[in-house]
Amino acid sequence: MSHINTSSPKIDNIICLNSSDLDSLRLGMSEIVDLLDQMFRQRANEWMVNPPKIFEHRSDTRLYSSMVSFAPSIGYASCKWQSGDADNPARGLPLIQGLLLLTEDQTGQPVAMMDSKWITGERTAAASALLAREQARKGASTLSILGCGLQARKHLEAMTTTLTTLERCVVYDIIPERAKAFKAEKQDNTALEIVVASSAKSCVTEGDIVVSGAPIVEHPKPVIEPAWVKPGCLGISIDYDASWCPQTVAAMDLVLTDDRGQLRDEQRKGHFEGVDQIHADLSELLVSNRARRSDDSQRILGYNLGIALEDLAVAAELYQRAVAGRIGTRVKF
Repeated sequence: MSHINTSSPKIDNIICLNSSDLDSLRLGMSEIVDLLDQMFRQRANEWMVNPPKIFEHRSDTRLYSSMVSFAPSIGYASCKWQSGDADNPARGLPLIQGLLLLTEDQTGQPVAMMDSKWITGERTAAASALLAREQARKGASTLSILGCGLQARKHLEAMTTTLTTLERCVVYDIIPERAKAFKAEKQDNTALEIVVASSAKSCVTEGDIVVSGAPIVEHPKPVIEPAWVKPGCLGISIDYDASWCPQTVAAMDLVLTDDRGQLRDEQRKGHFEGVDQIHADLSELLVSNRARRSDDSQRILGYNLGIALEDLAVAAELYQRAVAGRIGTRVKF
């Protein structure tokens, strides 16, 4: 017989948190890396629900996605609705836009609505940094980034926060002005030397860690070839199958992902050609040491697809800080 707690109070107000509110909560990148580390370790041993995201293209450049999850140990459930449009930056709009709804797990009452762009930006970079902390070769000194939008900025922050051996950051964007703007903005705010590459190839070939952040499109035209990837390189795809050629994936010594189910779901839709084997997911790597780097010459590729449990772990912490600090706008519900 189930036991129902009848003493739970009714929640009359939802807290709305915009990007400025979330900034004011001062949840640092290193803290987010730790939150994700804890969540992935818990996921290996606890019941957490994380179905593959609903991810559909309206056109070749526009996508819509919905991501839901809940975890009793975290105490909350969440649903994130987002759009992405590769043409938006030219319109002066964010590439990613959306909202996250957070619900407490005891009675299922909604408690907060948040800017999902903020959460997506932070947790994506933190998940990449977590993978790099575990799988980058010893002494990795050069970070290469393809695409110079929000994620390039967040990944520079996350990687320099997490890895102490980095000395250079090489960047490339198909729009040269974006790469130049990135260097102008970030050079005085980082200890790393920032170099603008003349081509995607020259950017990738230098990288001990290569982060690909091209727009996710329905019909990708990947460019990273096997010969571009040097021994010991850790590749991190945050753009699904937009950048890494199938033959390059096949040439990797190890291939990992944050979530097997989500990758297989995309394969059923015709994506991720060339991914014949996933050696480990991030939980298996952290808890069981499965597919951990065994020597500094191995070439490793990680698909950081972004999962709802990452959103949930970060959103729950943000909500608790907002309640404690009385941050955000209360809306009667």
